[in-house]
Amino acid sequence: MIKGLYRSQKLSLLAERRRKLINKAAAQRVLLSVEMEPLKKPLAVADRGLEIFHFFRQHPILMLGVTSVISAINPSRISKWLQTSLSVLQLARSISTFIIKK
Repeated sequence: MIKGLYRSQKLSLLAERRRKLINKAAAQRVLLSVEMEPLKKPLAVADRGLEIFHFFRQHPILMLGVTSVISAINPSRISKWLQTSLSVLQLARSISTFIIKK
C-alpha cells in the first residue's frame, strides 16, 4: 500500500478491492457455468460409466456372470465375451495398481 495513508483510507481501499474481487469471481462463475453447459450431459454419462466400472471392479464375479448371461443369448459368442471380460478385468487391475502407486 501507499505509505502515509490513514488507517481508514487503507481499509476503504481494501474494502473496494475486496468488492471488485468478489464481483470478478461471480462473473467468472457465471462464465464457467455457461461454458460447461454443453459438457454437462457427456460428463454425466462418463460419471455413470465410472460408477459401473467401479462396481464391477469390486464385484468381478458379477461381471463374469453378466458376460455369461449375455453370451447365453448367442452361444457362439461365449469365447468372445469371456475374452472381453477377462481383458476388462485385467485392464481394471492394471489401472488400479497404477493409480494406487501415485
